[in-house]
Amino acid sequence: MGLVIHTSRLTLQALSVDLFPHLHHANYFPAHLDAHLQRLKMKSSAYGWGPWIIYLRDSTEVIGDIGFKGEPDTQNTVEIGYGIRKNYRLKGFATEALEGLLHYSFHRTETVRVTAHCRYDNQSSIRVLEKVSMHPRSEELQMIYWQLTRQEFLKSQRNQLVTIEE
Repeated sequence: MGLVIHTSRLTLQALSVDLFPHLHHANYFPAHLDAHLQRLKMKSSAYGWGPWIIYLRDSTEVIGDIGFKGEPDTQNTVEIGYGIRKNYRLKGFATEALEGLLHYSFHRTETVRVTAHCRYDNQSSIRVLEKVSMHPRSEELQMIYWQLTRQEFLKSQRNQLVTIEE
């Protein structure tokens, strides 16, 4: 089954070639998923450092994806991104998925800092990033750049039940 994160309402599964048939059947295959699968073919250590598919818990229904935009840099910093299908937005799923991925990142890897960016007028993403205690570090060309350190995460961690299977 590979790397899997369970939250109260969601299951996140690290993208692998094994998921391709299911994603095709679910009609969910944004271009960045294919790019990561190609990278996995050349570098198996990239597994888990790309997209994770978001399912409703105990279901095969794909509601979006979240993940890392590559492996950690030399300072153990990773960037995250996410996308939720339109009919699942505004229900707290992005926040819950991000909390699960942050939990994995700070408890199961050597990650020291997680970053993200969004447009200054994307109020939904801004709210998601604020809810998980990320804070703006800079603004440039209509973009807000966010960050959260391991120490900040551990201080602010809510009591959400997250389980991880490896």
